[in-house]
Amino acid sequence: MKHRVSVISAFRAVVLSLALITLSVSSRAANPVTIEEGSVFADFDGTWEGKDYKLSNFIGKGKYVLVDFWASWCGPCREEIPNIIRTYNTYKNKGLEVVGVAVSDVPLATAEAVKDLKINYTVFNEVDKSAINAYGLTSIPYIILISPDGKILATDLRGPEIEETVKSFLGEK
Repeated sequence: MKHRVSVISAFRAVVLSLALITLSVSSRAANPVTIEEGSVFADFDGTWEGKDYKLSNFIGKGKYVLVDFWASWCGPCREEIPNIIRTYNTYKNKGLEVVGVAVSDVPLATAEAVKDLKINYTVFNEVDKSAINAYGLTSIPYIILISPDGKILATDLRGPEIEETVKSFLGEK
């Protein structure tokens, strides 16, 4: 049993290393993209449990959309999840949708993290680095807030700033 655990740990370490290298190399190779507050969101493709997604599936439906670019292997990403869940639970009936986008992640590892972290909002894996390329991601977590009309309102949110920013746009409706 100890041997199996160490093999699994070694495998996870290799996957983490490859994912970090892939994220770093692909971000430098892609055209530099600057996503700024006030710009229109960039669309990309994703999949979850056999279902296809696009970020645009969530935009223009009358809700603000908080997008969390993360990965199951990313410690800082996992640390932000409780902040996101708390914000979602507070504002989901007041006009907020949350979408977690797993980047450079193995779908099985993403699914395990969703279960372990008790994520209760929509999550999907990007396809072919489409989110990394669309947003020029060089590090994660990267959390943004998008308005109902598709404009980026805030970028690089972390910690209590997530809920404070959402509150400032949604108020206490």
